[in-house]
Amino acid sequence: MKRASVTLIVLICFSGLQAQYKKASFFDKDGRTYGMGIESHFLGDGRNTAPGFVLSFGRDRAGNHLFSSTDIRVLPSFRFSYETRDMNANPVTVSGKSKLHLIYGMNWGYFIRQNEEEQKLKPYVTAGFNVVILGGLKQLDNEDYSYDVLKKAPGSQFSTGLGGGAGAIFNLNSFLGIKLEGGYTYQFNISTEYNDEEDLYFMYTPHPYAALGLRFRIVSE
Repeated sequence: MKRASVTLIVLICFSGLQAQYKKASFFDKDGRTYGMGIESHFLGDGRNTAPGFVLSFGRDRAGNHLFSSTDIRVLPSFRFSYETRDMNANPVTVSGKSKLHLIYGMNWGYFIRQNEEEQKLKPYVTAGFNVVILGGLKQLDNEDYSYDVLKKAPGSQFSTGLGGGAGAIFNLNSFLGIKLEGGYTYQFNISTEYNDEEDLYFMYTPHPYAALGLRFRIVSE
């Protein structure tokens, strides 16, 4: 019930923001941006560094410092391992694989320099939020550790986060640019299987990230 309530609130916020965005830009495609890239998520604490893929679309208008984008991130399954104790207080190592993660995010950025069409280098700062649509634990190497340990890895969870970073776009021409970004995301996780008082090991947690990709911009249409 708690997960459903949080999910509903987030989806309502998404719907309102998306409706306003579409209303403002339906008749004007000038400045639309599309992007694709690769990412590294440095999850740490026994989790392998997770590679990822990102697709994005947004708006970047000449003369405006502010810009925005909506992102879809995909993280393939990755391995993890952590130390805990069993019910007899013996030390054990729990290991396994995560599910594929699908993450929806909205971001707002600010170009540090005046945003002009002819600029080759555009440094910026960015901030936003995300919701993990799919993710969590896929399997344990030893299924006995799904219940017989003090620290448990939930099979399902709700995860949402706030993040920020900095980057730069190097424009090869008016249509194509190379985008480099690094930052940090802070995730809030809720388990649907265990209560908040238990010691839990989530798959997608607060972490730094780095991204490299291509950005396409429609100058006029």
